[in-house]
Amino acid sequence: MSAITKVQGRLATSDQQAAMAHHNRIVDGLLPRTKELGGTGHMVFANVADPMEFLAIDGWDSVEALQQFLGDPAVQTEIGAMFDGMPDVTVWVPREGWRQF
Repeated sequence: MSAITKVQGRLATSDQQAAMAHHNRIVDGLLPRTKELGGTGHMVFANVADPMEFLAIDGWDSVEALQQFLGDPAVQTEIGAMFDGMPDVTVWVPREGWRQF
């Protein structure tokens, strides 16, 4: 894995089943393009203290492909529709030489 992206924000609806269905539709629609560009995984988390808080960590083979994907206005619209405002989206790369397990 060359990079990860962190997407964090507050869900647009408090109905967790509706939020999950909306998320899953987005993922299903974007999955072919994601895989084509080198997406390697998508993990979703809920804040234990606040279930409205959403966090996703996605793995990518290349920073360039990830930036291409995130820079697509259609992708931004799809992802943004899940949240009550703009989510915090950041790109991370491994720190070379730092001990990991």
